[in-house]
Amino acid sequence: MKAPARARTNAEWLAELRRPDSGQALEDLRDYLRKALARVLQSRAHVGDSDLEDFTQDALLRILQGLDRFRGDSRFTTWATAVAIRVALSALRRRRYDQKPLEDLDFGGAIPVAGVPFAAPDPGRASERRSLLETLHRAIRDSLTERQRTVILGELAGVPSGVLVEKLGTNPNALYKLHHDARKKLKRALNDAGYRDEDVRRELAVASEVA
Repeated sequence: MKAPARARTNAEWLAELRRPDSGQALEDLRDYLRKALARVLQSRAHVGDSDLEDFTQDALLRILQGLDRFRGDSRFTTWATAVAIRVALSALRRRRYDQKPLEDLDFGGAIPVAGVPFAAPDPGRASERRSLLETLHRAIRDSLTERQRTVILGELAGVPSGVLVEKLGTNPNALYKLHHDARKKLKRALNDAGYRDEDVRRELAVASEVA
């Protein structure tokens, strides 16, 4: 049976992982992250052992490249696990959309008006939110070009930007321009309808989380 990894301080993790002979620390971190991802993703039946290995390896590379960005606000393993989870979820989102042609991407529920849970203690607040989201629906339908609409709905549905770049046959800079112009149009339409900038930002964020 393999001996459990020894506990390390944040400083020890950083020092050992930066050394050319970081083999033991790297192996310990690999085991830790794989177990953490297995727990987080255990309810996803389509995630197998080979997926866990790929996610762990990709996360290790990302972590090693970003060691200088670790600020020490938490335990190193907590930070590394958060990185690994983001890597894994990003890969799963990409897999979800990567094999579909653009016209088959399901953006219909990206901003769920009827389906949003409005069980707020303040009925007036729920009604205001529903009205804003309905206005947002109309603005996306009526104010945006087809490509801008695809970018915005893709973002709200969680489609990775790399997938949108490929599906639209564009490049990251052009995608950013589409996104920027679309957001400006939506902001203008919602402002014209009487909504403040902070209302718009909040509800766009909520829509992204619900999708």
